Amino acid sequence: MKDNGVKKLPLSAQVTIIAGHPFRGRIEPVAGAETLVVQMRDTAPDGVNWASCVRTTVPGRREPDWLQTGDVLFPARGNVSRAVLIDEQIGTLKAVAAPHFFLLRTKKASLLPAYLAWWLNQDPVQRHLEQNAQSSTLVRNIARTVLETTPLALPPLAEQQKLAGVALAMHQEETLLMRLRQSNQHIMTGLARDLLAR
Repeated sequence: MKDNGVKKLPLSAQVTIIAGHPFRGRIEPVAGAETLVVQMRDTAPDGVNWASCVRTTVPGRREPDWLQTGDVLFPARGNVSRAVLIDEQIGTLKAVAAPHFFLLRTKKASLLPAYLAWWLNQDPVQRHLEQNAQSSTLVRNIARTVLETTPLALPPLAEQQKLAGVALAMHQEETLLMRLRQSNQHIMTGLARDLLAR
């Protein structure tokens, strides 16, 4: 189905959805381990804070689904479902996603990972997920089937690149404004302390 060059598809038509690595119980740090585990606390809108990730050994016999550049992490649980793009900063690190994430990997070159992450964080998709989530009194759960059937609007690659670029520029602007506000607050605090010290 096309509308002015935009295809409307279920997410599963363009994306492979993989469950996070099946750790049993608490993820314990292991001295000298080389594998990182990305947990919710390690993610932010601008990506993964690799320095905060726990280093541990990965249980299980099968080869883990190692994270790679272009993967998108999406929380399966929690009241905030924000997609996070794994970018070039991962470098040669060996890392896996914790069990409460879905790992999304694009199947075709016609879908840019940066656009996918942007799309999943937009209000129409967030509303769809909110309406179809399984909610308890404390935690919202997104089932794999809900994610698979989530609508994906797929414009041409040039438009995807443009939208992803605009989103990145807006995020950088917000970050700069936040730093400026913090700097201004420090200046005001310093002036107030000077007044008290007179």
